Amino acid sequence: MAVKVKKPTIDDLLNSLQNPEKAVSGELENTRETWARIGSKDKFKELGLEPSELDKFLEEWVKDNPYSNI
Repeated sequence: MAVKVKKPTIDDLLNSLQNPEKAVSGELENTRETWARIGSKDKFKELGLEPSELDKFLEEWVKDNPYSNI
């Protein structure tokens, strides 16, 4: 089952330019930090997802983003 993630709007993109530290909703980079956050059961509040939605999103994200000694 694919998780539907909100596509970024123009406002989201403009906000990301003004606040580069904050991820665009529905976006995670394949970095060591992201993998550490997944491993520590981080809530990823910046994604704005409910806990059940987050679980599904992270399952799909892990499948699509292999960890290779990041």
